[in-house]
Amino acid sequence: MLARFPVRFRLPALAAIALAALSFTSAARADWPDRPIKLVVPYAPGATTDSLARLVGKELQLRLKQSVVVENRPGAGGTIGSDYVSKAPADGYTLLLGAVGPISVGKALYPTLPYDPARDLAGVGLIGTVPFILVAGTRGQRFDSVPALVRAANAAPDTIAYGSAGNGTPQHIIGAMFSQATGARLLHSPYKGSGPAINDLLGGQIALMFDSPVLLLPHIKAGTVVPLAQTGAQRSALLPNVPTMREQGVRGFDAAPWYGIMAPARVPADVLARLNRELNAVLADKPVQEHLLALGVEARPLDAAGFRQFLAQAQASWTRTVTAAAVKAD
Repeated sequence: MLARFPVRFRLPALAAIALAALSFTSAARADWPDRPIKLVVPYAPGATTDSLARLVGKELQLRLKQSVVVENRPGAGGTIGSDYVSKAPADGYTLLLGAVGPISVGKALYPTLPYDPARDLAGVGLIGTVPFILVAGTRGQRFDSVPALVRAANAAPDTIAYGSAGNGTPQHIIGAMFSQATGARLLHSPYKGSGPAINDLLGGQIALMFDSPVLLLPHIKAGTVVPLAQTGAQRSALLPNVPTMREQGVRGFDAAPWYGIMAPARVPADVLARLNRELNAVLADKPVQEHLLALGVEARPLDAAGFRQFLAQAQASWTRTVTAAAVKAD
């Protein structure tokens, strides 16, 4: 139709059309969200990720004045749900409760992973981290500090067993990180979940475990296990008297699983900025922080740039360990 007009009239007309289209897009985003948002949990109902999604989703719902519907899509260590979100429309209406497994180590554990976390998913914001606790049993081999454990492991490599929730789980990988950082060669004993591993720790069949403070706290309080160290960079508010690995001479050790909100990679920048702002406002609320801590999660709000940097560092660190230790998933 523009071909009928002289050239001197075509460019202004095209510019007007482009400006109108841009204005329409901006107006549409200004109305975001105008329908329910789906928050995908890549694990089964009842898991920590599920509880986190329902807590954070409820608070976001109040701030966004739009329903946030939690949908569980479990399987393959969280990669099925993560893949689903990576291929969802990039409109801000499908989000992911991201975790260290499918995001930071998924590509290293699953060579045929159908998505690239760094390319296909964008970070909305960090919810928080879970500093794991290294505990020793009170039966069989006994240890009261990290230096004592390292000395014993160096004197008898591959004889001190630590239990995990299975091959390729954060518990397994953090144990490998510990061995790489200290040179202490421990014996990995995988179980089908943390529960059976804890039972064998209490019974003296294994000597150590790295796991969430929420799972281990009752046994620490009962005196049936001894807390040796926290794996995060700072002490946990749940166990303020337990020192970090760094405080016991393990330089640069920071291995705390994380949870955050992710979106398809091409979600508009202004939508991501709004989500990040609202998420951080939720995390600033004291009752929310207390609920998170009850799940073992320490709130760590970051701006969008800070979260991108966090994701890149986490992927590099966890992938390096998986590769060096030749970790394989069950």
